[in-house]
Amino acid sequence: MPVQITAPSRLIRVTPLTGKAFQDFGQVIENPSTHNDTTPRTTVSANQGSASKVLDVTQMLNHYYLASSQKPARPVMNMFICKPRKLRKLSSGQSVLSVEVLERHPLTPQTFIPMGLDKTDKSTTYLVIVAPTLPLSPRSREAAELSPPYPAPAPRRKRSLKERLLGARPNPFTNDYAPSTTPPVTVDLSTSLKPKGPGLPDLASLRAFIARGDQAVTYGPGTWHAPMVVLGQREVEFVVVQHANGVAVEDCQEVEVVSGDGGGLGVVVEEKGSDGGSGESVKAKL
Repeated sequence: MPVQITAPSRLIRVTPLTGKAFQDFGQVIENPSTHNDTTPRTTVSANQGSASKVLDVTQMLNHYYLASSQKPARPVMNMFICKPRKLRKLSSGQSVLSVEVLERHPLTPQTFIPMGLDKTDKSTTYLVIVAPTLPLSPRSREAAELSPPYPAPAPRRKRSLKERLLGARPNPFTNDYAPSTTPPVTVDLSTSLKPKGPGLPDLASLRAFIARGDQAVTYGPGTWHAPMVVLGQREVEFVVVQHANGVAVEDCQEVEVVSGDGGGLGVVVEEKGSDGGSGESVKAKL
């Protein structure tokens, strides 16, 4: 049974899905020539000059070497046929999607590729709902119930006054106040490509993006997200690519979002009057 976390009543506004806006949560796959894509891309000529090839449009890194089970993972490709979601209507005239479940894949990215959804189709679209990960709190009852997919790092001990004073003494070789002359080793890996920590989702920072039919999306490893949400008139098929090893807690974790005051957490997908009240179009948000 999923861990339950309580959320106060809150409405989230949607914004268009762009690579820049989504960069902390993963990657957007799109044709850079038809989108305002500022992500650096390498494009080469292919197929005897009849095509352009955009290299490395997303990073499918396998982080299962961190898994507690040490069971190796393999690439998997599945298909999801997603029906349009039902919305609830508020007295204000707004149509709202209730956010009731969030999930994450702790050790793998997950890419959703829509099939047969035209970029000009305003009657059907899909929502991408994500949340940052909170720092691990050993005092959190919910966090204690959520089994970590990989060993959590030990909490850092506060340095004593003596240690802090010694660290502030001049370096004998350079006479500066740096505790070491060795520069730190850095790895050029964007935040969205690294596995997130084992903490719970930060519901106060939940984000919602509306995507076009010519956009695919990759959730970074460990990124909390809602199951795929289709809005509008018809089903949408998604090809979904990820790694998996068959160990449930390492492949996917879920939390159930419950309301603490009766209203619940919701995403506003229509404003009153945005489509003449029909409830069938989300074009005002694209």
